[in-house]
Amino acid sequence: MEKETKEVVLSHIKDGTYVPDMLFDIQKLMAKVGMELYAKPCCDRIEAAGLVDKVHVLRIQPSPWKIQVDADGMEACRRILEAYLQPEYLNEMYEIIKGCRDWTISVNNMLYSLRKISSKDLKADLMDNFVYKVGEDDEQDVTELFKAELENRKLWGRMRKLTRRTAFVIQMLRMFPGPLQILVPFIKESWKSWNTAGIVPHVESNGKYTKALRRFTDIHGGTRCIERLQGVDLARYIFLAVKAYGKENHAEFNHTKAHKSCLEIENRYQELKRVMETIGRLTPLELLRMFPVEKEYDGKNWGTKDYYYTMDRLRRLPADKPIGDAQDVAVLLWDYQNWDLTELLLQWQNVLEDLHIYCNDSGPHDELHDRMMRRAV
Repeated sequence: MEKETKEVVLSHIKDGTYVPDMLFDIQKLMAKVGMELYAKPCCDRIEAAGLVDKVHVLRIQPSPWKIQVDADGMEACRRILEAYLQPEYLNEMYEIIKGCRDWTISVNNMLYSLRKISSKDLKADLMDNFVYKVGEDDEQDVTELFKAELENRKLWGRMRKLTRRTAFVIQMLRMFPGPLQILVPFIKESWKSWNTAGIVPHVESNGKYTKALRRFTDIHGGTRCIERLQGVDLARYIFLAVKAYGKENHAEFNHTKAHKSCLEIENRYQELKRVMETIGRLTPLELLRMFPVEKEYDGKNWGTKDYYYTMDRLRRLPADKPIGDAQDVAVLLWDYQNWDLTELLLQWQNVLEDLHIYCNDSGPHDELHDRMMRRAV
């Protein structure tokens, strides 16, 4: 492990924070090749094209035209940037920015892994639980990280993190814009943002179901209030969530990438888990009414699942009892012939695979596999 990387990890262990993603200023990128005078029209074109998504492409205040991008943002703006910069320079800068992003993801994955490992396993120095495979050359460095994380969980370490987090909130309050009615929510968001650096928000689709779901959750008090929904409101949320996550907000089906952010994977997992658990509050009969089984009847001829197969599986479940937790829902959806629910199930399986492959967290993946095996008996 490189010395600089280890120092960064140790520093963030003490603070209890993650490394924020690196952003690069369009104006500075253009200034390096003598094109600074064209930075304003370039940024104006980027904004006019609707590319400022506040995640990968951001406008920096107070300037009305300064824009910063990450690696994905540079790719999104490439066509416009090529009108001002040589492709060779753009490719070189993209590789540099991408390398910075991969390094940030790698460091944050280490921090994520350390915070997930139990104190017992940290004391035992169980490196098999670490997010990356530890070679002989890195064993001493990883042991040092384990000791630092264990030490930071003691009372003094927790007090230090609390003090720094409080100081951060006070600093944010100095920039409070008002009015007083939003003071409490502002403090809560400031407190929360202390340990959310490094989580790149998922760019939501602009599809009609995603917009409708966002409006619905805002009206009903946000995602934290979903578990309180009953009756018609519960059914509306489930319908919109299945459509939004299954059809409009696809995660990447790619398990061969060298780097994926465990923070983003965990965030996606929690979002989908909330949807699956909410579906689990329905009875099989209620689910059948909301999402009718596809009217395909010739599955027996082709050795595939069809209407009769799904109905046979549904009859084995108590018709008047809730389906169960997220994994119970996944097992049922495996046999359920409805394209909307199938697409949601694929997203669920995908995020479990990502947790297993990139975050060394095989628990949810193995749990689903075990339940599928019990179902087959």
